Amino acid sequence: MGAAPHPSSRPPPSGPCGPTGAEHVLTTGVHTAAKGYHRGTHRTVAPEETWQRIRPMLPRYGVTRVADVTGLDDIGIPVFQAVRPASRTVAVSQGKGLTPHAARVSAAMEAIELWHAENLPIPSNPRTAASLDLPYRLARLDLAEGSLLHDGLPLRWLESEGLLNGASIPVPESAVRLDHTYRAEWTPPLFRTTSNGLASGNTVAEATAHALAELCERDSLARLRARPRAGWHRLDLDSVDAPDCLHLLALYASAHVSVEVVVADRHPACFEARIRSEAHPVTYTGAGCHLDPAIALSRALAEAAQSRLTAITGARDDLPPLLYRPADGRTRATENLGTRTTTWWTAPSAGDFDSDVRTLAEVIADRTGTEPMRVTLPSPTAIPVVKVIAPGLAFDDRTDVSASNGRPRTGGDAA
Repeated sequence: MGAAPHPSSRPPPSGPCGPTGAEHVLTTGVHTAAKGYHRGTHRTVAPEETWQRIRPMLPRYGVTRVADVTGLDDIGIPVFQAVRPASRTVAVSQGKGLTPHAARVSAAMEAIELWHAENLPIPSNPRTAASLDLPYRLARLDLAEGSLLHDGLPLRWLESEGLLNGASIPVPESAVRLDHTYRAEWTPPLFRTTSNGLASGNTVAEATAHALAELCERDSLARLRARPRAGWHRLDLDSVDAPDCLHLLALYASAHVSVEVVVADRHPACFEARIRSEAHPVTYTGAGCHLDPAIALSRALAEAAQSRLTAITGARDDLPPLLYRPADGRTRATENLGTRTTTWWTAPSAGDFDSDVRTLAEVIADRTGTEPMRVTLPSPTAIPVVKVIAPGLAFDDRTDVSASNGRPRTGGDAA
């Protein structure tokens, strides 16, 4: 994978927990948890304002190019790429949105998130889990296949914050760090290296809400795929009345791309969109999860277009060769997604991110019996980036770039 960044690109040393205290902000002036932007996503400020703030910082994070690749496909849903050649994970980050401004910011912020997870300061003084009073079991984290983790193994720890009771809780540093570079020594992985629960935002609360929604999405999709397809529910697209979703569906129709949407969950709303066309006979998927069903569906529809453009551009270094088989060698069989349908529904959405964080944290705690925990990553430019750890959630191996198949799995045995 990518080469290690030059040491000068790393953030200055800080405590093992990163910044603490008051709400972190992207730059001076964005201190509120209120939502000021609602098109296709919820943000504190409009994407144009976020872009003006982060654009001067991109060289600091090794981003050399942010490119509009929308026109390489004929769907028309905005998709951008952010290129980071010295990445320790993937060198190209994707972004999508209802507008080019939203897609541009989405790609750039994803690259910035990955940089933060790749460049964590190394905590000192390894300790065993047995010596700590952990409110969760290590076995319920998202472990690597064949992991040798046990409670007597010395680990380095980061401090996290419980999102329901506010307590300081240690979490393994290696469950937060992302690094796919090769090493000379034999170091079997303990945890799966994924970006699940990694998110950025204009404020810490905004970033945390997005991280929690992503974790709910991963869990809902993994549990969906563990059920027989005959029992899946498809969304009745004729019943959808959300304007932004109708706009995206119209773009697909104009490009002669078929769309089916599977309902993975209702609270929070979670959808998986599946697209396919005769001109490009591969099924691509996109997922979205949010307390507002309209946001969840618009995310799923936009991500499906992003998935297809990712394959078309060929720029990612984690794409399976299957995508590039000759068209006449691909299976064209219609997928069986069951016969049950669900009509569109609406749900009230809170006006601030603090309420969303509380609601989503309670959803995860209800599913797992353990509150999710937030690590605020140290940042050299004060861009809020968090990693949320949720022991006991189910995940799908297709979010692990080192996996070769897509088996649903849970973080250890059930409580």
